[in-house]
Amino acid sequence: MLRFLLISHVAAGSIALICAFGSIATKKGSVKHIYLGRIYVVAMAYVVMSASVISVFRPNPFLFSIALFSGYLVWTGYRRARFKLQDLNKVDIITVQIGKLIVLILFGYGTFLLVNGENLGAVLIIFGIVTYLFVREDAQALKVNLYKSKYRIASHLQRMLGGTIATITAVLVQQVVPRIEGTSIPEFVVWLAPTIVISPLITYWSMKILTRK
Repeated sequence: MLRFLLISHVAAGSIALICAFGSIATKKGSVKHIYLGRIYVVAMAYVVMSASVISVFRPNPFLFSIALFSGYLVWTGYRRARFKLQDLNKVDIITVQIGKLIVLILFGYGTFLLVNGENLGAVLIIFGIVTYLFVREDAQALKVNLYKSKYRIASHLQRMLGGTIATITAVLVQQVVPRIEGTSIPEFVVWLAPTIVISPLITYWSMKILTRK
């Protein structure tokens, strides 16, 4: 059972990454983009659920925290893409409450790791700040619908790419970090590389969308 979960978890993560890059490469709003995006969302949903189960049998609070972070971003990114004209509802209210809990988990466990000399906690603190900003935006949107027209598209893009950053980070922590132990390469460079590389692209594409007439 555990072996199946591990293999399927990795497979779903791989599919999600392939679809993420495929979505980026295709025309936004096209049939192919939408199709790849839906597969990405389903794959990421499985990644989050399987990570939750795996963490019970093979405790790994860090990767579980990353799964929660990426899960929130992908879910809300999907909501922004799927519900174009519909006002925010009870699902979004519950989502905000869950988001607040995820923020507490990221900050709490990140701080715990740092206090105990684990620099990996800095990654969770950074992701906690990002989640907080998105949760605050979603909470404001419950009062005044912020997600209209180009603002909705920009938010969709930011969250989907944010979820992609988290997924790549988890892969690097699992597969690359163990291989550079004892070398001159600082581990934090590997942890933060996806954020450093992709964040400027998110900013560029967001500004391009928001300044479009």
